[in-house]
Order: sequence, then structure tokens, then C-alpha cells
Amino acid sequence: MIARVLLSLLGILLLVWGLGTPLVAIFGAEAEGRITHVRRQGGERGEAVPNRYTYAIAYEFRLPDGTLAEGVTQRVGDAFSPRLSESGRPLKVRYLPSFPRISTLGWRWENAIENLIVAAVGALLIVLPWRGRKGAEKRARRQA
Repeated sequence: MIARVLLSLLGILLLVWGLGTPLVAIFGAEAEGRITHVRRQGGERGEAVPNRYTYAIAYEFRLPDGTLAEGVTQRVGDAFSPRLSESGRPLKVRYLPSFPRISTLGWRWENAIENLIVAAVGALLIVLPWRGRKGAEKRARRQA
């Protein structure tokens, strides 16, 4: 029983995470922001395509009431990618008006497949642990 509850909680977390970014990109408020810091993390990723790195990008944006909100994202790119994300560069940020810590920077619809896979795995983790085992029930009836 505890395993089922834990799997369902993990499923809820994955479902919210998988659907959260696309929902913020669609329904979130938009603000003008700027990149504050770009840092390459680790070395080369060791993928089939050489010279690919992970970059951590910090950004900030102003809310309508004038307060400054911050966010962080990661991008994968080559050695020339930081030029596209220079500090001080203006950009569009979408965020949840009720909780601006949840924001997305330049979200692209190509990323939707990753988010949908995560959401689908989350939905499976919610549903599958609670489904009845038909094979076990049939065997139990035969033995009785």
C-alpha cells in the first residue's frame, strides 16, 4: 500500500512538472527580462555530436508592481551558444502571476515532446499501481 502511494505521489510530481512549463508558456503573463549570467557546466556532454555543452542561464525580470524576480534555466548548445545568450541581452519571460518563481525563458514548442513524455510517465505512475491485477484474481478464483 505504501509503495502505491509513493508511486502515485511521484506520478503527481512528474505530471505537474511535465505540464507546468507548457501551461506557463501558454497562459502565463509576459514580461521583459534580461540575462544576468551565463555559465558552462561541466565538460563536453559526450554525445554523438561533438562540442555540445550544458549552459546555466540566470535571468531577471520586472513584475507589474515593480519588484524584481529572478529565474534560472539550462540550455544545451555548442561552444558558440553563449554569444546568443550574452549578459544584458533583452528577452521575453513568461511567468505565473500568482507565483513568479515559476517562469520560463524562451520556451519553444520543440520542447513539448519532452514535457509530454514526462507528463505521460507521471500519469502512468498514478494509474497503474491502483489497477486490479486481473491475472491474479483469475488464479485466485480457480484455486478456490
